[in-house]
Amino acid sequence: MEKSSGFSDNIAPESSDAMSSSAAASCPVENLLFCVENLSLKEGSAGTNNHHGLSTRNYLLHDNGGSLPRIRETRINGFSQYQTGFENSMLLPPPLFSESVWGSNSLSNGGSFQGSRLQPRARSLVPNYNFLSGSALDEGTDRAGSGLGGVDNSMVQNQEELKKVRIFLGLLQGDSVVNYCSDQHGSRTIQGLLRLRNPQITGEIYNKVLALSSRGIAVVLELMLDQHGWHVFGELIDALNYQQLKSITYEITKNLDDFVSLTLDTHGSNSIRKVIRLLRRSPLVTLVTNNLLAAFFTIMTNRIGSYAVSECFNQLSAEDNRLLYEAAIECCLDLAIDHEGSLALIRVINTIQGLQRYRLLDILSTYVAFLSQDPKGNYVVQKVISLNNPLFTQKICHHLRGYYGTISLQKGGSHIAEKCLDTEWKSWVIEDFLSNTTTLLQVAKDEFGNYVIQKALKVTKKSGNPLYQQLLLRLQPHLSILQSGYGRNVFNFITGGKSVKKV
Repeated sequence: MEKSSGFSDNIAPESSDAMSSSAAASCPVENLLFCVENLSLKEGSAGTNNHHGLSTRNYLLHDNGGSLPRIRETRINGFSQYQTGFENSMLLPPPLFSESVWGSNSLSNGGSFQGSRLQPRARSLVPNYNFLSGSALDEGTDRAGSGLGGVDNSMVQNQEELKKVRIFLGLLQGDSVVNYCSDQHGSRTIQGLLRLRNPQITGEIYNKVLALSSRGIAVVLELMLDQHGWHVFGELIDALNYQQLKSITYEITKNLDDFVSLTLDTHGSNSIRKVIRLLRRSPLVTLVTNNLLAAFFTIMTNRIGSYAVSECFNQLSAEDNRLLYEAAIECCLDLAIDHEGSLALIRVINTIQGLQRYRLLDILSTYVAFLSQDPKGNYVVQKVISLNNPLFTQKICHHLRGYYGTISLQKGGSHIAEKCLDTEWKSWVIEDFLSNTTTLLQVAKDEFGNYVIQKALKVTKKSGNPLYQQLLLRLQPHLSILQSGYGRNVFNFITGGKSVKKV
């Protein structure tokens, strides 16, 4: 019988939201943009005469270990809650379809707006990404889908089309930028514009995301936390020039608490990892690594946050990672006994090189008796043994002398004892058992220990080691005791399943 160590050090892949397509609407230019003078916002919501209309999201501010709020929608009975207001606020971009597109559900007729945020699982009331039918945006979206790169401004040389895009972008201000990009269709619209790689369009979007929202937080930070907004962020940084990218990187990293909050969020972590990949050959990456270093233990003991550090280990040079590796060495024992920290530390072991690798493995091998008895630390010890480095394997087997009986009674520790029996220092393990018959029998009858004794018998018998006969001499007088319970596995190995009479 075999038992699983239950260990896996796989890194979860980045999350991704599928972007669905919708049909393009053809309508005259004069119908694409219409007056919005009677549409305004108050306290983060929009109002119309019939109390149905566009609204920004209502947020709960949640302090998740830092000053940057986690953005969450307020919901009632599972649906987003929206309020109506009417006075003294900024304009929100109107739908860029004509009223005829919405038919009987138009806002102007006072009906309940089907297909809006007010309905469950429905499309948001925001401009559709095909709002420029047959225009530059269509070409940009198709071009992006074809996988072509580079800059091609011929697609936006039509001044009329460019004017429409700039008017549209002019209507997006502050919270409306967040709202628009937080919608699947709105996110795709902005991504399509960014893929055109037009400096004027990219520059306008760049300026808007660096502005502050009504919550006093840069729009770019709010986008990075959103399931659709972080895709916009990723497309944006791909389109920026060096100076613009420098400003964005500074905005992300200038406040440590905000940066940590981003790193511990699923979408925020994906965004940070995207930045690391983009800056891997740039000195700007030190702005990111310095922040990761400043909150190293907090980030490494968080499942989502640790992926950002692992991205550095996988993407950056040894010199760029040097201080991060030093931090890992300094707190390796604390990481090893933490659930998420142990997994992150194993990923460090997979990538660290040179003298730093030697120092890390030496510390872990020295404190192996402590780590082997820890529910999480034993996985780190198993990892070190699996490296098959004779120097550290011998050190582990040596420091565990006197502890083999104890660790064999534990699930994780029994795996370590079995691994040690596969090394050339197996005799140290067996001598521990032979030194105390009571301990040997206790281990042989144990739920986990019986596997260790079976392993000891197998490896010594196969190699013709004289220790095999010594084990038999100690166990045979007690076979009747081993016939029941977990000890029966050892009994069957010795006798071939034949029963013996109790004395």
